[in-house]
Amino acid sequence: MSSSKLLVVAIDFGTTYSGYAFSYISQREQVYTYNWSKGITQTPKTPTSILFTPRRDFHSFGYEAEEEYARLSQHKENRDWYFYKRFKLTLYKNEDLNEETKIRDYTDKEMLAIEVFSGGIHYLKDHLFTHFKERIPHLREGDIHWVLTVPAIWDEAAKKFMRKSAEKAGIPGSRLTLALEPECAALYCQLGAPRSGLSPMQPGAKFLLLDCGGGTVDITVHEVRYDNSLKEIHRASGGPWGGIKVDDAFQEHLLELFGFERIASLPKHDVIELERSFELLKKNVNTEDKNYHMQLPLILRQSADIGIGTLVAGKLRLSSKVVKGFFERPAEHICRKIQEILLSLRQRDLDTILLVGGFAESKLLQEKVQLKFPTMKVLKPNEPSAAVIKGAVEFGHCPEKVRYRMSPYTYGVNIVTPFRHGKDPISKYMEIDREAYCDDIFDIHVKKNQSVETGTEISNEDYHPMTQGQTNMNFKVVTSDSLSPTYIDDPGNRIIGSFDVRIPHAFASMERYVNVKMIFRGTELEVEAKDAHTKQKYKSSFRFE
Repeated sequence: MSSSKLLVVAIDFGTTYSGYAFSYISQREQVYTYNWSKGITQTPKTPTSILFTPRRDFHSFGYEAEEEYARLSQHKENRDWYFYKRFKLTLYKNEDLNEETKIRDYTDKEMLAIEVFSGGIHYLKDHLFTHFKERIPHLREGDIHWVLTVPAIWDEAAKKFMRKSAEKAGIPGSRLTLALEPECAALYCQLGAPRSGLSPMQPGAKFLLLDCGGGTVDITVHEVRYDNSLKEIHRASGGPWGGIKVDDAFQEHLLELFGFERIASLPKHDVIELERSFELLKKNVNTEDKNYHMQLPLILRQSADIGIGTLVAGKLRLSSKVVKGFFERPAEHICRKIQEILLSLRQRDLDTILLVGGFAESKLLQEKVQLKFPTMKVLKPNEPSAAVIKGAVEFGHCPEKVRYRMSPYTYGVNIVTPFRHGKDPISKYMEIDREAYCDDIFDIHVKKNQSVETGTEISNEDYHPMTQGQTNMNFKVVTSDSLSPTYIDDPGNRIIGSFDVRIPHAFASMERYVNVKMIFRGTELEVEAKDAHTKQKYKSSFRFE
């Protein structure tokens, strides 16, 4: 980050809620957030809901978008409007993700995903300037270094998509850092009291961090180094087991109670109100055995076939057993994954689990984790739901605080090698100057689970042209879930970028080879190729394919 910047602004664009935080370079300990208003209540985040006009122009975001769409629905004027909610999960493991990808709104109408994401980021960016202009009156956009948080379990294509979305929203790539959500939370926890409410861990200490958001759950394991930086000792893992899985279970229960036709016929404003009511109930669920009550739309209160005792004074009564059952499936997935990680590490000195994220505020989830791992300390910081956004500001100031990461994939490029008869498939066979070669061989640069130091060159290979007349070399950058992939199109592989390198004619120079190196710049992979003769450098565009 350039020393000319005045402040760091972090945007947490979440599945269910979004917000931002910032601090000055000169006063980085003081982190400012904005409190969003919902009636008489104020919250540090606002729903990740976006409304676009029938012409697909941005209209509103957050609580304002939900309220306006509910009003349109009540007046039956919502048909041509585009309303998006909880759409971030569309990027998770989306093998077809590109700049032309479309996503469906509340009523199954489509817009380009990049227009939806960039619209939300643009709103949060402008909101900062609008609401903090008195505190920072002479602020210019060039004074800011931006941080955008992403789940650690996302692949390179999803990260690049978020970067493209931010750039489309007016944030220059040179002033933007992508930060991994669990790493930000870990930094926040290490800040110590009074900010995080936790005691900083000492050098040599190891901890598992459980980042339970609305959509995804990220699990990382770090060791505190002698300089208080963090070293990842188990690659990030997790899955789509966030708080919305509790909502899904509740919706299944509603279908059982009222039937598909009645639920499907609910006006959209009633659906939004029902979701809000359950969100309030969900936050108040604890380990006690008691009944819970929530407001229902009129059409459901008038249902004749609902069981006796299910409705009390027009409200839906839910038993403690039923409500706890909503949490059961995601909690089981989370605990099973933690168990798997602990067994693979076999580290006796790993005795702490840190719980962060909005879903981590659930007392039921906290109890489940503690009961499953009774010998471990299960801790949570002040404001678990704000740990990521506040830690992201710290990461923006000091990205070097996370020095070592585990490579999430095997990375490499495509090469041609002599054909091995009886081993290589005939579909890969090719002839060059009457010699038999095998195409699409995966040449490994970085192996999955390899520990890599940020900003340090992690691979360096030379590649030579196949013929004297060859004046161009094409490289495809490929990721693999396998430790030892053979071909670039093996199952679980993905081409994430490509570039062409021009090389001199054979008679022009003897320096006819291309050097390819890979470097992890923070949380993103950079691939660089250099022509040995001209010294011209090429960087992978990581275009979406």
